[in-house]
Amino acid sequence: MPFRFEHAETPVEGAKRIAAERLDKAIATARMQQPASEDIHEIRKDLKSLRALLQVMRGLMVRSVRDQENQVFRDAARILSRRRDAEALLEALSRLYGSPSKPKGEAARPVGRRVVERIRQELEADANGSLSRDELNGVAALLSEVRGRIDNWAFIKGLNGSLRGSVFVETGLQHTYRRGRQRLKIIETIGIENATDDLWHEIRKWAKALGYQLRLLRKIWPPAIRVWAEALDELTEILGEDHDLALLRQRIVQLPFESSDTEEAVDARQRLLRVIERRRRRLKTGGLRGALMIYVEKPARFVDRLGSYWELWKNGDHAS
Repeated sequence: MPFRFEHAETPVEGAKRIAAERLDKAIATARMQQPASEDIHEIRKDLKSLRALLQVMRGLMVRSVRDQENQVFRDAARILSRRRDAEALLEALSRLYGSPSKPKGEAARPVGRRVVERIRQELEADANGSLSRDELNGVAALLSEVRGRIDNWAFIKGLNGSLRGSVFVETGLQHTYRRGRQRLKIIETIGIENATDDLWHEIRKWAKALGYQLRLLRKIWPPAIRVWAEALDELTEILGEDHDLALLRQRIVQLPFESSDTEEAVDARQRLLRVIERRRRRLKTGGLRGALMIYVEKPARFVDRLGSYWELWKNGDHAS
């Protein structure tokens, strides 16, 4: 079934079903003989969606259970991240400076091209470093342990199928929405030029989680949820590119100088960095504009409305 709560199930039933379905899919992929990079990316997406599910169940699930499973999903994602991160940086490198056969911008100059190709070779070596069978088996084992615990997940006593939407939605969803909005307010206060890469990455992380959580609730009002989710997708794509460029910039800065490098080579490296900075400035400006639209409401008002939509949907005579 899709990644969403269904009309006939309680939040607890829905959370267990969704977790089981996502874990079954991720475990099967990890056990494939030779999963492609796209398969690994799908597992990572499943893990992010599962962590978002745990967050939205914040008001229902016993904290120790939530924390335990969240740590497992985080550990599994870290095992899978190295190759996918290198592939993302290769894509960012090509967008800015073109391919080896069709270089563009600063990479079209011989000196700039040498710097870009050194970076490309490093990234290709990382990307080609396939995950070992032991690593994939380790991921499958971690996720299988969680899968075996789902039926015994502990939830707060006294909550039942008639749970009001305000209790269910406000606690979990409000936490995610508030975290993203708080970080946005910091950037508004200190200015784009003073915001750290970690701060922008935090906004992306919480926006990504909010997007998954809204998809869980998509049936309460499909047209409205679709608009919000698409806006969050656009924001996380923009900030994801900015994050990749921040890592790419770091690669260029940390690239060792060679004894044969001339002053021209140093100048070329500076020009390559300026290209990154100009692109990042545009991305941050667009990201800030999009985030301000998404987080325009105060958290309490945002979740009050969604809680009301939930109750109207659950109290209806039929599913949406």
